[in-house]
Amino acid sequence: MNSNPIFVAYVLTTAVLGLNLFLLANGTALTRAKAGEVINPEDKRAGTSHEVVFDGGNDRTARYRRAHRNALENIPLFLITGFLLTLTGVSANTAYVIFGVFVATRLLHSVAYVRQLQPWRTASFAIGALDQLVLLGVLVYQVLA
Repeated sequence: MNSNPIFVAYVLTTAVLGLNLFLLANGTALTRAKAGEVINPEDKRAGTSHEVVFDGGNDRTARYRRAHRNALENIPLFLITGFLLTLTGVSANTAYVIFGVFVATRLLHSVAYVRQLQPWRTASFAIGALDQLVLLGVLVYQVLA
């Protein structure tokens, strides 16, 4: 598989998107800890004086959590369809553009969400969603052509 440049690009795309998810999850945990909050009662019993908050808590943590949830709603479909695209014989340039646009928009969306940057958050989400639609269209075209 290493000889397939589209698969290599897909693997790199997966790694970057995985790192994005990892950073968002850890941002949630770190901001929660900094604010003195835990989400499970047993964490409080473990000796911490933190406040138990299930879905509430401070705004910074909530932003990370919402950005993480949004990424979890969008990245898996891309990973599945992106992998299928590597099997269709699509041109490398087409795959590179589709993969690159999605990665760039998801990274921008995460940053814009956490830092409250509009219209960047909405624009990056919309472009990423459009890129996913293009990927689905290319995938269907490649299979039917």
